[in-house]
Amino acid sequence: MKEEIKEFLIACKEAAEEIRKREIKFPLYIFSHFDPDGLTAASILAIAFKREKIPFQLKILKRLEIKQLNVIGASLPKDALVIFCDLGSGVIEAFKTWDPSIQIYILDHHSLVSECKLQENIHLINPHCYSIDGSNKVSGSGVSYFVAIHINSSNTNLAHLAIIGALGDRQDQGENSSLIGLNQKIVKDAIDNRLCTDFVSVWFYDRTRDLISCLKRLNIEEFNEEIAIHYFLNEIGIPFTGKTGRRIVLELDEEEKKKLASELIVRNLVDPKVIYKHDYQLLKEQVVQIQDARVFANRLNACGRMNRPDVGIALCMGDRNQALTELKPILKAYSKQIGEGIKWVLSDNNLEELAALYFIDGRSKIEENIIGPITSILSSMEEYSAKPILSCAKIDETRVKISIRKAHSSDNETELDKLLQRGIKKLNLDTEVGGHSSAAGAILIEKELSSFKNHLNNMLLESQETGN
Repeated sequence: MKEEIKEFLIACKEAAEEIRKREIKFPLYIFSHFDPDGLTAASILAIAFKREKIPFQLKILKRLEIKQLNVIGASLPKDALVIFCDLGSGVIEAFKTWDPSIQIYILDHHSLVSECKLQENIHLINPHCYSIDGSNKVSGSGVSYFVAIHINSSNTNLAHLAIIGALGDRQDQGENSSLIGLNQKIVKDAIDNRLCTDFVSVWFYDRTRDLISCLKRLNIEEFNEEIAIHYFLNEIGIPFTGKTGRRIVLELDEEEKKKLASELIVRNLVDPKVIYKHDYQLLKEQVVQIQDARVFANRLNACGRMNRPDVGIALCMGDRNQALTELKPILKAYSKQIGEGIKWVLSDNNLEELAALYFIDGRSKIEENIIGPITSILSSMEEYSAKPILSCAKIDETRVKISIRKAHSSDNETELDKLLQRGIKKLNLDTEVGGHSSAAGAILIEKELSSFKNHLNNMLLESQETGN
């Protein structure tokens, strides 16, 4: 594996050198995805180019479809240099129709659908080309980071952004939810630059929230009623109110946090791996609400999903004035949509159980931007841990977006992106798959949905029977 990593880093270095020596006739063009990994990937390059006084234009995309790609290609001047972050690997063939004078760099980590060696003007920097698993060893922002540090070694002080991106893509798949593989090299750079912590501790999501809210978020059946949480905390001797009202998690001392975690585990209310995690705190972040890298990633997710990626980019690039002001209503609207969506799914039998998967038909209720996060949240709940969850939402009058997530606790080795690719190929559907082994998606013509759902269910059943 050391040789593969070395070759990958050489490819990043060569890309950086080509970008740096390019004669500037007009700005570079950066296109990136709207999720946390895409926003951090774009921000890393934007900061790196800004430092080198390299002009650039940046556009954030919800998805990258062939029609859209053709429009982009036709709009670019000859000899342009274009960078795609966190997307592009699934539509390589479409790039081949562009003017060959346009230099294209695809800095991505998603599964490959074509060969890595392409025509002279198309440069694919993807860990999968070097037998490195891009689903958990390095994210799109990580690829951008390794290019950026070869543009200028001082860009190691952007390591925290790559950590946020990797956590946003749920790459904390190591022991105690640690980052692994090439991500660990990024964590080392962040620690060396005193940007981030990395140690196992009692972890609650968003420690600026009150203790009651944080315990509710653990989805413990015994805590369905808030009064039950009151009784539990009183019984173990941890006050949940203080002089100014409800205590926030930050106000708990270390002994209280350890006692709380111990009682939750001893009473079999949570799995230890849920409560003990690698803690990635951003040491130079002054705003306490986004000091936790996982929380920062969630804030970026809200910006992208609520069609305000500009606010996410501004946060990554250091704006702590206007961006924070605009973030508040974005979070409120995002939380409202997520809460309403989950409530709808869990009521009135809106989650259908098939033999090998769960299915959520959100076409009448859930926005396409929100269906992925809702599916991810449900896949983390113990009651839905036995099977993958397939969901869908309407894009327009004829198309639907489908998302599939593997349960967080599942040891099923089925690679969901490849499963979708096989299903689409078997049914001769004209679409592309995006994602990874544990989370993937595609766009279907609405009339194809029913047959695809049933076919996918049968494929999962077959894979369970054969062990493949």
